[in-house]
Amino acid sequence: MPTIEERLQALEQEHAELKKTIELQTIAIGALVTKTTLERLNEKYDKIFDALMAHDQLTNEQLAEMRTQQIEIDGKIVGLQTEMRQRFSEQDNTFAGLQTEMNQRFAEYTTLLQRILARLPEQP
Repeated sequence: MPTIEERLQALEQEHAELKKTIELQTIAIGALVTKTTLERLNEKYDKIFDALMAHDQLTNEQLAEMRTQQIEIDGKIVGLQTEMRQRFSEQDNTFAGLQTEMNQRFAEYTTLLQRILARLPEQP
């Protein structure tokens, strides 16, 4: 009966042989891949790459258009905000003018009422 060391040595030798066999099979499989197969794969990948590039270009154009639209919209918003501020300012000025006019008329009426009251005879 072989010893453990002998069995281990036999297994290591068998492992080395299997490893060589696997390496040879890998080389053989690699040799089976022919130049035409590689060319076909390259053609497929080139088509995929071209499609991706076209899609990328289209996406970039659409993004550029959306940015342009966003800039236009932002400009319109700023314009509307400015217009609203101007209108509020005009309304404030109009309101202030009306308030001043009302205060003046109220003062005139107060003066007029005081004159009328001053002319009325006092009651006994």
